Amino acid sequence: MLSEGRTGLISAGDGSVNPIRLNSVGAVVVSRERGQYTENALLSKIFVCSTAVGGVAPGTALSTTPPITLFNPLSSRVELSVLKTSTGYVSGTLGAGSILYAYYTPQTTVPTGGAELVSVCSRLGSVKGVGRVFQGSTLAGTPLILRAAFNLGAALATTAVGLSNCQDAVEGAYIVPPGSCFVMQGVTAAGSTPLVILAVMWEEISI
Repeated sequence: MLSEGRTGLISAGDGSVNPIRLNSVGAVVVSRERGQYTENALLSKIFVCSTAVGGVAPGTALSTTPPITLFNPLSSRVELSVLKTSTGYVSGTLGAGSILYAYYTPQTTVPTGGAELVSVCSRLGSVKGVGRVFQGSTLAGTPLILRAAFNLGAALATTAVGLSNCQDAVEGAYIVPPGSCFVMQGVTAAGSTPLVILAVMWEEISI
């Protein structure tokens, strides 16, 4: 079978069969027409959740009550693919250390105590996701470290260079199967009433 391509733009409708696209020197053109997450966002597969605007203490050690936990219920029929996380400063004096990624499994029951947060579909106003997010809720055991995500220097609101643009493109490197948790938690010095905003974005993949 001879494989042919067409130089230049191709105009086509959904479901049509077309040749591959080439540039003027015969190279195959691969381009992104839309944003990285647009396709799955349009399918209502991407969700985001953040701690409240008042902030949460990041913590000083891995514990059974993380400041933010992404939980995939045991009865779920999806896998949660972690796409992006972020950390933002609110108030107080941060203690030097790191925000870690960690996990706990098996978590067969819903975390207890604390508060369940409201997740939002990235196709705003759309469906509710399967993944559930908790703040300060108790897990069945102490999470295990995956890696450090964000460095925290001893900083406060008047520090010239403190937290800045703390986002991590995880890009699906961590998958949360049913009955498991993905956690963000600080391993830091105590500081003085430090408060931060933690957020996680994920994609739900049917299994």
